Amino acid sequence: MRTNEDILQQYVSDMVALDKHIIEAIERQLGDDRIDAYAGVRSIITSMKTTLETQVSGLEQQLSSVGGETSAPVKEAISAIAGIAAGLYDKVRHDPVSKMLRDDYTALSLASVGYTMLHTTGLALNHSGVANMALAALKEMTPLVVKISQVIPGIVVQDLAEEEVQIAPGVEAQAVQNTQVAWSRESINV
Repeated sequence: MRTNEDILQQYVSDMVALDKHIIEAIERQLGDDRIDAYAGVRSIITSMKTTLETQVSGLEQQLSSVGGETSAPVKEAISAIAGIAAGLYDKVRHDPVSKMLRDDYTALSLASVGYTMLHTTGLALNHSGVANMALAALKEMTPLVVKISQVIPGIVVQDLAEEEVQIAPGVEAQAVQNTQVAWSRESINV
């Protein structure tokens, strides 16, 4: 039977591995000069990197608090997470910037649900440090996801314009409004 510490070590290690893989992909994006052709994209990606690096530091502190080590092998977690990250970012240099941000959105959503699970685990196993750290990380992560959802319509329109196709007027503002309403509380019937 596993102890609370064993479980917490595994869950925190999984999040460390996920966040580090996302950081690696984001660093590749920051090395791609194409992002500079899109207003605000470098800033968003830099914010993601800074946020994730801070979160990795907090996770490593929590891992230490439950007797784990950041150098401890977590082969299963790294393999699974590396597969997901590789699938998302293999084509980073070939895809348009809109697809880079789509992949960032996906990765941050994955991390967000991971932090939700880690927060719940910390609460369930009565470890307030892990629970609080995970909740704080989730609160930092969600505005980044929202920001991407707000800028992605403009990025898609700019990508399409580079394809020299005719674009309907006002579509960017309409897409932003429609998607934000879709995510609002008013549209959710739970």
